[in-house]
Amino acid sequence: MTGIIARNISIFRKHTSMRLTNSEWEAINAICKREHIHRKTLFELIDMNHDKRISLTGAIRLFTIIYYKNLYTGLPLAATNDDFNNHVFEAIKEIT
Repeated sequence: MTGIIARNISIFRKHTSMRLTNSEWEAINAICKREHIHRKTLFELIDMNHDKRISLTGAIRLFTIIYYKNLYTGLPLAATNDDFNNHVFEAIKEIT
């Protein structure tokens, strides 16, 4: 059984707590490792861009689902000159 884990996080110098299941934290950590991005940076990107009718926790859950769906379905990425993997930005576009 996967329990809920509360963690204190800081987003743009604002401290808050977030409750996600262990599997959700592991999925987020795997995304961050794959994309070479700090979790704080990912959360700040999501916070800046998500639909404000959805809580930050809900937006992070939705982002995670969309990210993995896009990887699984082989969604073509927008052309970019950046070294940064565009999967993060493609998923963020879908939560706005």
